[in-house]
Amino acid sequence: MINNNQLINSKSNVSGMKTILKCSLFFALIIGSFNAVAQSKQFYKVISFDEKIDFGNVDASAKWTINNMGAKVFASLNGKQINDYVFQQTGEYEIQFLETKKHNEECSHPMFPDKITVKVNPVKLTFNFSKIEFSEKIERGRNYENLIITVPVTITSKNNSISKLPAPGLSIAGIGVELKAEPMNNDVEVRNGDQVLKYKVSGMVKEQSYLMFDFSDFNGGVQTYNLPQIIN
Repeated sequence: MINNNQLINSKSNVSGMKTILKCSLFFALIIGSFNAVAQSKQFYKVISFDEKIDFGNVDASAKWTINNMGAKVFASLNGKQINDYVFQQTGEYEIQFLETKKHNEECSHPMFPDKITVKVNPVKLTFNFSKIEFSEKIERGRNYENLIITVPVTITSKNNSISKLPAPGLSIAGIGVELKAEPMNNDVEVRNGDQVLKYKVSGMVKEQSYLMFDFSDFNGGVQTYNLPQIIN
């Protein structure tokens, strides 16, 4: 027979275990959230070396400071000068924006955060769409299983620090377009010079349409090729 003291102790143990469990779950959620934030750092823009960023029509009253501590780069700019700044060195740049106009004065540029981070990668990928090739003519209503798109690219590496990268993807858009493209090679060898990328396409075009081919680059950007002729 359980006496009152045993019952009280049992309830206390259960209550204590619940408290410990709640605390454990709380700390697990906190740690998980911290790791998620650390692993998904957000950048205002990801570009390649020797590229610029167009911030739009910036008022002359705006002031900018650019800092890349790893590469020991620092610059102070005014107004539209930010659009002509070339990010030559790789790494992460902290850009601070300061609006010098008073609150009652109108500004002619978009609102910018006080501080943004830009990532500059050491590899640059350029598609040569003037030499793109299709193994078959694309026609409406035809179901494709092995149509091959070949496109020459130029890869430029800043310091040869990367040997391979995942092959950039390709998406195809248009009215009634159900075409799916996959890279024929999973990885791309990173070496300076010209290469050829190949994509296998399956599916069909169900309606009369123009086609737009969006090729991804290594920075998550898109370089687009518009097929000049309509698909009948």
